[in-house]
Amino acid sequence: MTATVRSAMRALDLIEFLSGETKGTSLSEAADRFSMPKSSTLMLLRTLVARGYVQRTETDLYVLTEEFRTGAFGWQGVPFASLAALAQPVMQSLSRALGESVIFGVMAAPGYARLLSKVISDEEIRWDSELGVQIPLYCTAVGRALLAPLSASERTAHLAAVPLKAVTPHTITDPARISSMLDEIAQQGYNIVMEEFALGGTGVAAPIVNVQGRPVAALNISCVTSRFHDKRAKVISAVMEGAHTISRSLPR
Repeated sequence: MTATVRSAMRALDLIEFLSGETKGTSLSEAADRFSMPKSSTLMLLRTLVARGYVQRTETDLYVLTEEFRTGAFGWQGVPFASLAALAQPVMQSLSRALGESVIFGVMAAPGYARLLSKVISDEEIRWDSELGVQIPLYCTAVGRALLAPLSASERTAHLAAVPLKAVTPHTITDPARISSMLDEIAQQGYNIVMEEFALGGTGVAAPIVNVQGRPVAALNISCVTSRFHDKRAKVISAVMEGAHTISRSLPR
C-alpha cells in the first residue's frame, strides 16, 4: 500500500512547479507538464486559488501568490491563506477604482499587526508596503481598525505591550486620546491615519469581523496624501463597503 495520496501529490507538484514560473503558467501548460487532463488540472488549480495559494490573473495565467512565496502567512493555525483569497478580488477592485494601493493586515504579536496581502496601484507615484513585517497597532490605520472592535481591557493590553513613541511629527502617542479615537472608530466603522506612521502616506482602514463581531483582519486603502483630500469621501465609502463584503464572505 502506498503511503501517498495521488491528488495531494499532484497539488504539491503544481505548487512546486508554479514556484519556478514567476510569470505564471496557463491551464494548458500545467496540464501538459504533468500529462493530466485539463479538467483535472483545472479542478486542482481552482482548489489552490480558493485556498489562497495560487492566483488567477486577468490574462488567465496561474501564479503562486506573493504571500505564499514569501511565507507571510506565518502558518499559525489561522486560515490566513483563505482570508487573503477572500479579500483579493475586493482589493483588486478597490485599487482599480481608486488608483491607490490596498493592504490587508491581521493581528500579530501583542501590540502589533502584520501585513498579509497587498494590491499595488498602477499609478506612477504610489504607496507600497513590505509584506510580513510587523507594524504597531497604535499609530497605523490597520492597527486602529483591529483595535477598535476589542474590549477596553484588550485595547489597554495591546497599547501597553509597545512603547507609544512618535514615529513622525504627527504621531499621536497619548493613551487617553488614542482610547477616545478607538471609541469613535468603533462607532463609525473606519479610521483615517494621516502621516502618523510614514510621511507622505495616508491610510484609511476598516475592520473585517466575524459573526461574533471579533476583528479577524483589516482592509486598508493606502493613499498618497497629496491625492487623498480630493477623494476622501469616495475612499471612506469604498473601504467600508469592501470590509463589509469580506466580512459577509467569512465562513459561518
